[in-house]
Amino acid sequence: MGDFEQISLTARLAAHMRRFSGIPFAEEVAERLRARETFDALLRDHDLSPDGLLWYAVVFELRYRSVTAAIRALAATQVLELASGVALRGLEMTRDPAITYVETDLPVLTDEKAGLVAELRQDHHLPDHGNLHLVAANALDGGELAAAAGRLRPGARTAIVTEGLLLYLSREEMETVACNVRDLLGRFPGAWITPDFPIRADVGDVSERQRRFRDIIAGATERRMYDNAFADAGELARFLSNLGLSAETVMQADLAPDLVSPGALGLADSLVATLRSRLRLWIVTRA
Repeated sequence: MGDFEQISLTARLAAHMRRFSGIPFAEEVAERLRARETFDALLRDHDLSPDGLLWYAVVFELRYRSVTAAIRALAATQVLELASGVALRGLEMTRDPAITYVETDLPVLTDEKAGLVAELRQDHHLPDHGNLHLVAANALDGGELAAAAGRLRPGARTAIVTEGLLLYLSREEMETVACNVRDLLGRFPGAWITPDFPIRADVGDVSERQRRFRDIIAGATERRMYDNAFADAGELARFLSNLGLSAETVMQADLAPDLVSPGALGLADSLVATLRSRLRLWIVTRA
């Protein structure tokens, strides 16, 4: 078994939230990363209650399921995911030998994830069709992404995915990632699928517990979520247009109507309704 201590706090917390979702491999990934221990330590060290945080499980489930649904709606036969973490969508989707999936992340996490994937393949007797590629590449480095994209077939319908990355980036870094994706879309027809563009009205109205949680994450990552949120949809549209991109917006809940986590956690209908009304997904193409 790999040394999963190297996997970051945010990856472990995300893994814990996904364990309530019914997402393929989520329970096993959480167990292997000892994600529950990380979550319990966070609560204990910062005097937080689980009720104040577990609603994030709905956020993670909606994100995962809506992105997957959008990939399928695009009829993409290949996917390039940037900063893919340990959601392991690639392992699930490449059960279909017709799908090529390239997951990129920083080197340490990529190395650790390779061991995790190998264990899950063995446990589930999953055949290796050679269509899942785990590649070390920084989303801010166009050369590294272009090299990772060498596993893709030119001309094939392609989805480029970021899920949970842009929330931590400065506006300048967002622009770098967007330009890198635009250049890739020039080689591979398809779309950039992301739930990551923060809009101030959706992310600014938060409770004191949420503010404390964001402070904790900022302390651990040296990155503060949402500091560079867009004022409104118009500002985001101008940002993308200036880079030669345009976007269609859909609600995540429209692509993922049936959720597991609200029932698993006994969450209030009103809370789930609020999340459903706020969480968006952007389908970005070259203008």
